Amino acid sequence: MIKIKILFFNTLFLAFLLLIQSCDCPLQEANVYSECQVREATITKFNPNGTLQQVTNPDGTSTLVFVPDSLYSIHTFLFPFNKDMSGSLVNDERFAKSSTIPIVKIPFSDSRPYYLAIFDNYPQNNDLNGDILLYDVANDLSSAAIRVAGEIVRINQTFNSENSTEFCDVVNRLTRDTALIRNLKSNLSQFGRNLPNAVVINYNQGNIVVLDTGNNIVVGVTPSKTDIDDVLEITANKSVNLIVRVGEMYLYRARNGKYFIFAITDIREGTLPPFKRRLTIMFSEI
Repeated sequence: MIKIKILFFNTLFLAFLLLIQSCDCPLQEANVYSECQVREATITKFNPNGTLQQVTNPDGTSTLVFVPDSLYSIHTFLFPFNKDMSGSLVNDERFAKSSTIPIVKIPFSDSRPYYLAIFDNYPQNNDLNGDILLYDVANDLSSAAIRVAGEIVRINQTFNSENSTEFCDVVNRLTRDTALIRNLKSNLSQFGRNLPNAVVINYNQGNIVVLDTGNNIVVGVTPSKTDIDDVLEITANKSVNLIVRVGEMYLYRARNGKYFIFAITDIREGTLPPFKRRLTIMFSEI
């Protein structure tokens, strides 16, 4: 009886081994999944500009409507939460009806019914609704300015290709160097403000406006110096652009906490009017 049981379990074990050898998925997929999975994203230059136009309603009343201009684009790129996705282009609906938003707004400290505010056409890095905003593109398309919401560091490696296989070869080689990745992670810079290609945009007193309780700009009301200093301190070092070029590679810690290696693979202008400018990245989670 014991011999029969042993023979039975040996037969099951051999059948299991044959099943593994004949199936190409579970174990092999796990090995592939741990390697580079290349993804791409193309981001259009952020442009919230438009005009307010008065239109007549069917009942004869008038309404102010925000009409976007020809280059209007209000999306940013958001890195994916898992490797089954390629990320998403999320619109910043704060710019759906206005070209500017208040990046800061605080009440007067002396209890007068007013606020200090600074308006801008771009959100600050810590207020992006995605991970990457394309701030600008050089006229000769040689470089672009991006604004990131997370932590980033430049990798001392170039990738001048759009070949997915070659990109994964580079990513896999980098990630297998654990000492290198550990060093890169230790040098991550919030918004990239410590990188040599960073441009920090700070505001001054001339950018501050005074609002009443109805959010209307008022003149002739002077805020205290303390309030002015507070507004400028709140916004300091939080508008950071990175000047990037094709071929550069970066390690990035996204808003979702995941790490990605990405390369700038294209900076171009659209082929159709009004020739919107775009930036393309190739990336992989590590």
